[in-house]
Parts: sequence; C-alpha cells; structure tokens
Amino acid sequence: KFILTLTDANQLVAENKYPVASDRKFLSRCIDGRYVNAPDLPALAIPGGDIGELGILYAAAAEYGFEVDPDKAYEALTEVVGGEKNIQLHTDSHAETGIPVGGCGHVKQLGLDPEAYSLMARQVEILKEQAEKAIKAGATQVVLQGDHQEAGVFIVKGSQGIQPQHLLHLAGSNMPVQAFVFHASLVGERQRALADKYIEKGAVKLLEGFEAEYLHEVLGEVTELHLFETAKRLAKDLPIYEVTFADDGSFTIEDRGVV
Repeated sequence: KFILTLTDANQLVAENKYPVASDRKFLSRCIDGRYVNAPDLPALAIPGGDIGELGILYAAAAEYGFEVDPDKAYEALTEVVGGEKNIQLHTDSHAETGIPVGGCGHVKQLGLDPEAYSLMARQVEILKEQAEKAIKAGATQVVLQGDHQEAGVFIVKGSQGIQPQHLLHLAGSNMPVQAFVFHASLVGERQRALADKYIEKGAVKLLEGFEAEYLHEVLGEVTELHLFETAKRLAKDLPIYEVTFADDGSFTIEDRGVV
C-alpha cells in the first residue's frame, strides 16, 4: 500500500485544491477517495455523506441523552440541502445493485458494529430506509468505481476543497493515488445550520436549558468519533494531514501522525 509523504501531500493539495461555490457549500460527499474529480464535486466531505450526517445525530441523541425524531430530522436535513434531490449518498461497483448505500464503507461499518458508533441496529436500518426514501424522491446515488487506493487522510479547514484523485509525479512515472478527505470547517458550518433546523422542526427534544449551541457542539464531538472510528477500520496506518486554507487559496499543511 502506498503512503503519501508530506512532500507528496503538498503536491496533491496544490494540484487538487478548488474553491467552494457558496451556493453549493452545504452539499456533501463521503470521505471516500474514489469520487471522480469534477469542478462541481461537493467540497463538504463527511463520513457517509448525508446518511452519515443523520447517523451522527442519532448517535449524539444516544450519547447525550436527548430524544430524536428520525422523520423530522430527515425533513430538517432536506431543507438545509435544498430538497430531497440534493441529498448525497453513494454505493460502489462492488456492491449488490439496488441496495441503498450498499457500497458505502462507513455505512457498512455502522451496520457491522453499531455499538462502536453509539447506535442501535434498528437505527442503522432507519438510515438505510432514509437512503431509499431519498433515492425514490430523486436523489442521485453515486456509484464509485474500482478499488480503494487511498494513501492518506486529509482534514481540511478553510474556504477550499480538495479533489480526491491524484497522479503523483514520481521519478519517471505518474502513479494514481486517492485521498480520504474530511472537511472540518464546512461540516461544522453546516452542523450549525442543522442544529437550528433540527430544533425548529422539532426533530430533537433537548433537556431543559440546552439550546442550538449545545447541539452544534455535541454533533461536532460525535462527528469526530465517527470519523476516527471509520478511519481506524478503513484507513489504518495511513498518515493524517491537516490542511488549512487562507482566503487567497494559499495553504499550510501539518503532519498529524498516523491513523
């Protein structure tokens, strides 16, 4: 398995960074490195895309002891992304066709070990039902092709995104590699909007005295837990690079160790 060095990671980011379109900044994708590079690829990368986002809410409810209504949560998310057709989810070319999110490694891990993610088996079933509902309502289930070739995990902050597919220029040849990408600042920004919407829609019943700010915070904590739980399973031994973009597109990159 190929491992990106800091120099490789710098090259990947320099050649694969792209500005976030403000009208599309709340559209998501999964952290999977097999998405085809495209100018309109959603920059907001989160484990499991929008299905993973709902899973984070259900886990937060279990972890922090508040009530959640999955139907209203789905409605709230739908409003924040601008309609059911904008709900983002994926499968892959290895999975059985017709099974919603069947080829999403993150959702697969949720199903294999719900407890590790503070979920119950029934909640994972609900997530799959919600994926099916979205597809029936016109959401596109992206089919990712081929095998995983991720060579690093990128945690992104700031106003640019990173395309996951890259040709690494090595002595005399180009080697195709992929990157797992998690966009920390866009995920956080969207979860702020979601926290407000979950409350407005009655999707959550928080304990007395707790408000949107608290919900935003716990969603962030559970997101991190889900990210690293899945990284441990799918990205073991890969290096973690934290990339921070300035508004002019320049960036700094730091080595954060190994998964």
